[in-house]
Amino acid sequence: MEHMSEFNNDQREYFRINDMVFIELTPLNSSDVESLSVSIKDYSNSEENKEKSQLQTLQTAFSHLTDQINQQDREIARALRLLDEKVTLLAQSIQRQQNASENKIFTKVSLSGGGISFLSANEYMGRSAIEIRIELRSSATVIHAIANVIACEKTYDAPKETPYYLRLVFSHMSECDRNALIKHTLARQAELLRLANDN
Repeated sequence: MEHMSEFNNDQREYFRINDMVFIELTPLNSSDVESLSVSIKDYSNSEENKEKSQLQTLQTAFSHLTDQINQQDREIARALRLLDEKVTLLAQSIQRQQNASENKIFTKVSLSGGGISFLSANEYMGRSAIEIRIELRSSATVIHAIANVIACEKTYDAPKETPYYLRLVFSHMSECDRNALIKHTLARQAELLRLANDN
């Protein structure tokens, strides 16, 4: 019941969405958790993370400036947005090539800023720690975290190749990755609401 309470708290704290993502899992022992958690914490101050933050700041400034230009000349603003989309697509293509891995699986998940659940081919022990990498399709952003198993239960109406329903709560994640994940879930929720309204 303690695990279920933790999972329910996660659902209340963050928006939860259904999505299709790439996932890579690696079981961890206690010494692995300790060293990896330090690595994830240090990652917050890494050059790669600083570049991510700078890109986010630039994107926010660009969007604000484009909105101002739009009030004066809509065609120029539209051209700037198209150019921005082109650069983004090129960046995502490069990022996907860098993210290539034979161990990734593409699967449907229930995802939030606090945790993730999905059908798994493997059974995992409750409370065990897992290193998880989640590649978001829309941006090719990779979220890197340590997660704890809340539950892993056999589901008899699930496909034979993925019989276990695995629920994980994130225990260690950089602030940059957490923000990217929350931003993704909010954008995905808005997209689903628009589709529902259109239908």
